[in-house]
Amino acid sequence: MHPNQAEWDALYDAMKRKSGLDLNLYKASQLQRRILAMAEQRGAKNLDEFWKILMAQSDGVQWFMDKLAINVSELFRNPEKFIDLQNRIMPELLKRSPTLNIWSAGCSYGAEAHSLACIVQNRFKGAGKILGTDIDKEALDQARSGIFSAEDMRGVPGDYRDAYFAPEGKGFKAKDSIRKLITFRTGNLLADRITEKYDLILCRNVVIYFTDEAKDALYQKFYDALKPGGYLLVGSTERIMNFQALGFTTEIPFFYQKPITGNQQTWRNAS
Repeated sequence: MHPNQAEWDALYDAMKRKSGLDLNLYKASQLQRRILAMAEQRGAKNLDEFWKILMAQSDGVQWFMDKLAINVSELFRNPEKFIDLQNRIMPELLKRSPTLNIWSAGCSYGAEAHSLACIVQNRFKGAGKILGTDIDKEALDQARSGIFSAEDMRGVPGDYRDAYFAPEGKGFKAKDSIRKLITFRTGNLLADRITEKYDLILCRNVVIYFTDEAKDALYQKFYDALKPGGYLLVGSTERIMNFQALGFTTEIPFFYQKPITGNQQTWRNAS
């Protein structure tokens, strides 16, 4: 299958009308390879036939959106960042606010949100609530279950594993003591309007699939959603090269802070 641009445009337009998902905001080469693999999986000979197959099934569009999400994670992934959160970032934030409002954006099946809940419950009990959002409803169902494989758990410190998880089949299930700190809900980072204010936002290994324009728009959303002095943590391959133009400052790698005063909305005023 070798679709021409008109065929891609027709699929993109149909998906946006049906679901609100704008595929133009994703990197074309990566996105189209994944769509062609999905079309082949469904036995479609061309994109128009693929769309008709999706429309013929009640869960076709949701299946497409779930497949589009890349759910690769584990608890305490990049543990040095959780050490920074526990020892530097969260204590600083708690000097300004008694309760932290934390958002795990693009949370997948909840590994990051549960890692954060362990830290809050162990080190800052009663001082934080966590929101996890993702476009993948199947992953969110798993996140709400709190069940993780042994492989997911391999980076969890032993004292946290013993205190906050119980054996479940071949894996583990999070205990209510941390699950009660987390709320999961469906969210489209590129389309949703963000109205709540956060002390800390984590969005890791998500924007690598977006165009540069979509990345900048999303980072601006995050900036606006942060309280003054709040932090955004991005993935280890997602350094924000133009962070100053967006208004952020940074002293710790991959943590970007919204200034408490001054130097805000720099990029808007520059024009």
